[in-house]
Order: sequence, then C-alpha cells, then structure tokens
Amino acid sequence: MEKTDIVESINKIIINDKDMSGNKIINVLVKQNEYVIYEIETDDINNKIKVFIDGHTDESEHKIQNRFNTVKQKYIEAKGILTKSSNFQMMKHRIAHTLSTALNSDEIDGIKEFENLITTITKEHEELVINRTIYLLPSFIAITIFFILSYYNMDYRINNLEKWQILTGFLSSSLGGGLSILINAKTLNFEEYKTKKHYFLLGIERIVSAFIAGGIAFIAVKAGVLFPEIIIQGNWSFMFILVIAGFSETLIPRVLSKSKTNIS
Repeated sequence: MEKTDIVESINKIIINDKDMSGNKIINVLVKQNEYVIYEIETDDINNKIKVFIDGHTDESEHKIQNRFNTVKQKYIEAKGILTKSSNFQMMKHRIAHTLSTALNSDEIDGIKEFENLITTITKEHEELVINRTIYLLPSFIAITIFFILSYYNMDYRINNLEKWQILTGFLSSSLGGGLSILINAKTLNFEEYKTKKHYFLLGIERIVSAFIAGGIAFIAVKAGVLFPEIIIQGNWSFMFILVIAGFSETLIPRVLSKSKTNIS
C-alpha cells in the first residue's frame, strides 16, 4: 500500500533552514507528500523558486518527475517573466500553484495552464506600462508646451523680462514636477484603478501641484522672502529654485514656516 504521509526529506524543507544545496529557505509555497515548492534567499529572481521531488517509491517519483519535465520549459519561462510583474509576491504563489496542479495529475494540461499564466502576466505588465505612461503624460505635455513657448519667445528676455520669467517659471516648475513624477512612478501601484482616466487625472493633479509650488516660490523670491540674492545672480539661478520647488512641494511649507518664525 502506498504511503500517504509526507516523505521525510520533504518534511525537512522548512523556513529559515537550508536545503540540500545549502540555500537558505525563506518561504515554503507548496508542500505535498512527495514534492515541495519553496523560495530561497537570493538576489536572482529567476532562481528564487525551487522544486524538490522525492517519491515514496521509485515509480511514484518517476511519475511526478515526468509531469515536471513536461511543463519544465513553460515553468522556467514563467519564472523568467516574474521581473515584469508588479506584484512579485502574488505572482510567485500563482506559479507555484500552477506547477502544483500540473504535478498532481496526468489529466491536467500543465503546458496549457502555464501558457495561460504567462499570457496573464504579460497582459498585466502591458497594462502597467500603459497606465504609467498615461500618468506621466500630463507632465510631458506641460514640459513640451512651456519649452516651445519659452524658446519662441526668447526676445522677452530683453523686451519683457517679467513675462520671460513667468514663462520660464512654468517651464522650470514642470521640469521639477516631471522629474519627481518620473522618480516616484516606480513606487506607485498602477493596478489600483480599472479606468485609465484616473491615472491621467492623478498626473494632472501632480503637475498642477508643481505649478502651485513654483508659483509660490516665484512670489517668495520676488518678495525677497526666499533667497533674495537669486534675482541678482540671474535668470538661470532663478529657474533652478523653481525647479526645486516643482520637484518638492514640501519646500514651500518649510520656507513659509521659517519665514513666519523669523517675522515673529
């Protein structure tokens, strides 16, 4: 009679212990009687998920090994695109579950299951890229518009300095805000909303806040509250301050708080 308990070698695969290759085990994703799918500590995402098979008998082990060999290429392909997934934690469990399903029965088309999973991961990655692009679009549009306006109105530097400073002020604020948006986009969740317009509106909100921060910094510099010597140093220094203001909205509240303290 075939045993139904967990094989001793499988049972030894536990969190914070080491496998037979000396790798530290940081997570056990699936553990069955004759195989275990687990995660090891490594910087290589493609090598994080491991499979160990040890059957009760040579026959049962051979059967599971054959099932694994059937889906091995698709399994490796699925692991290879883990880096594209925005939710590595969830996706590694889906890969482990799909592999476990394939190892449990000959009736399951494991290759088809992995193909469906790979398609899902790829589509999710495409959606993420599109949503991120839509989020960045308002800042790109703002930078382009104010760059063109500033370039084709360079004569304002001589004939109308105030208007030139306003135009370049918008350009500087949008550059600072755009850089901030680009950097922070890597940490945002672009799967939170179903409709793409939400990400476009979020992008507009962020670039508008950069304009507001830049506008306040513009007034503060002109009023001599913020770096009064900047006006003397020239327009490039003035623009740099507005870039910083557009990049970090927290700059303005800190400056205003400091100014209030100095006045008191």
